[in-house]
Order: sequence, then structure tokens, then C-alpha cells
Amino acid sequence: MSERSVIKYGAALLLLALCLGGPAGAQEEKVAEEGRVEPIRLIDCPTAGLIGKGHFGVDLRFFPQGGVLGLLNAGVLDRLTIGLTFGGEQIIGDQDVNWYPRVEPAIRYRIVEENQALPALVLGYETQGYGTYRAGRYQIKSKGAFLVASKNYTGPLGQFGVHGGLNFSRENSDKDGDLSGWVGLDKSINRDLGLVAEYDLATNDNHHSVFGSGDGYLNAGAHWSVVSNLSLSLLLKNILRNSDGEVNMSRELAVRYTEEF
Repeated sequence: MSERSVIKYGAALLLLALCLGGPAGAQEEKVAEEGRVEPIRLIDCPTAGLIGKGHFGVDLRFFPQGGVLGLLNAGVLDRLTIGLTFGGEQIIGDQDVNWYPRVEPAIRYRIVEENQALPALVLGYETQGYGTYRAGRYQIKSKGAFLVASKNYTGPLGQFGVHGGLNFSRENSDKDGDLSGWVGLDKSINRDLGLVAEYDLATNDNHHSVFGSGDGYLNAGAHWSVVSNLSLSLLLKNILRNSDGEVNMSRELAVRYTEEF
């Protein structure tokens, strides 16, 4: 195993260990804030957050090749969030639109609430991937069935969250259907600004694959709350340039609006 691989998997295991234990979490205080809608993903990777019951969230993601992805999520029960997504490439531009093949569903259920000893645990299923759709799969594969743990901490540097998950994607047209996973961090700078980073191991995208080359996907971003229910995000994706030579790091923009029913 190369030195780069050792560092990569060592960091992933460390973050996952932190996610599964440590000092008292701040999740209960955060959820108690009236009208607050928890972040349900870092960039591409889910967290254990939910849309609160009686609330909905609309997300728009603008990505290369004139791509636009729309996501609608709603909190139907205290522990249950459901959603639908749809988009395509060349929506912005002067070429014919290349629509994604179908509307993709998403569902997640929180099986454990965060407490002093345990992280929040969410079991979910989603079929929406990210980027170009080619040869029966998305550039960044959908998570499929997943289990994710999230734990929040407070300390001298303020609030931050640690996240880790495992997934088994339904996209197997490239004959690479291995179990995969991810780790990530989010950090509040102040009330309106936050930073996020995630590392997708992408072990299901490294064997005779269409896109990945085995380095995994490292993404980072900044979220700015314009007002209480509207945020803008600047995202840097595929920082390690994990690809077959055709895909480089991309810069994307995301907009999120939340409201009550």
C-alpha cells in the first residue's frame, strides 16, 4: 500500500472513530432552536441531519457543463425525511439539454438521536448522483443504501461536527459495486458563515471504472446564510483530481431555501 493510501485511510478511520465517541455533543441544543433546519449533507455526502417535521427545503446546485440539479426535501415525521431530485446538463447554455434519465427518490430515518454518549444515526436510501450521467451511472455515484453517524462538539474553537458513513450504491453498470464510505467535518465560523469538507473513499469507483482512478473524492466548501432561511454555498469538488483523465476539479454554486408548510 502506498504512503498516500496509508494517510488517506488512516485519516478516514480517525474521523470515524471521533464520530462514534468523544465529549458531550451539542446536537440537542441545536435542534431545539426554533425553526432551525439541520444540514442534511455536507457537499455530496449525507449527514445524520433531518428536515424538521412540517418544514421543507429546496436546493439548487449549479455545476459544470451548464448543469442544474434541483432537490426538494420535506420533514413528514419527527424522524423521517423524504425527497425528490431531478436535473440535467446544458440547462444553462445554448446546447440541447441533456436531462437526467429519471426523477430520483430519497428517504432517511433517524434510528438513534444524539446524546452525551452516542452520535445521531440515520439510515437512508437515495439514488441521485452528481455530475455527468454516462454509461448508466453518474460521475459521482449515488449513495444508494447508507448508514451515517454525526456528532457535534463544542470547544475553545467553537462548534464543529464530525460525520462518517457507509454506503452500497445501486449503480453497478461498471461492475464495481463494492461497499464504500465517507468522512467529513463542518465548522461554524460565526452565526452566518461555515466551512465544510468531506472525503468520499469511492471504493466502488476504482475498478475498470468510467470516472474514478482510486484516489477518492475530496471536496470542500463554504456556506453563507444570507437570511435565516436562505443560504449560498461555494463548493470545490474533486480536489484530488480523481478521474480517468477527463474530469478535473470543479467549482460549483448551491442555493438553499427552507420554509414551513
